[in-house]
Amino acid sequence: MTPNDIILAVRMAPEIKDMDAAHYSDYDILQALNEVAAYLYNTLAEQTSSLLDKRAELQKVEDDGEGFALPEDFLQIVSAYDGDARTMEPQTKDGELTEHSYRIVGAKLCTKSKAVTLVYKPFFVDLTMDDLEQDMDLPPFFKTLIKKATILILQGSGQQDTAVMQLIADGVAKVVGNMAFSRIPDVHSWAEVV
Repeated sequence: MTPNDIILAVRMAPEIKDMDAAHYSDYDILQALNEVAAYLYNTLAEQTSSLLDKRAELQKVEDDGEGFALPEDFLQIVSAYDGDARTMEPQTKDGELTEHSYRIVGAKLCTKSKAVTLVYKPFFVDLTMDDLEQDMDLPPFFKTLIKKATILILQGSGQQDTAVMQLIADGVAKVVGNMAFSRIPDVHSWAEVV
């Protein structure tokens, strides 16, 4: 799914009917899409969904012996692993750092470890006109939700934001809820066990 796919779906929607771009430019639709995607990313992060989680090998900050640069799209940490692939524990600002603990300060992760692998939740980085043909990180099953929310933003004023946020929250809850239930193994009845 690319931004162009969403733009075309929005233009073809009965509520918009703007195939000749008389009412909305691609830029207008892209800005509404950026707003929707940002809401969506934040909602997914709040729901503890692993759908968009990313993994990165962090690079040392040159001027600091204990610091590793966080990814540019870092929003929230899921877990951190040291060079031996052991889970690192968060440390308070007063606590002493070790090879197996870390602290986040500004845009860096501080630790005594020599290497760090980070699993994190990203924030949405706005799309530009140059990104129209690039695949989005969001799975295709969000296309209808993104289209509907983008249309709401294009048609409304500031009052539409509440409706958009509710639409996204409801859509994410359904998707994330169904994904969580799909991981629960079937429970056999006592008759099947015997």
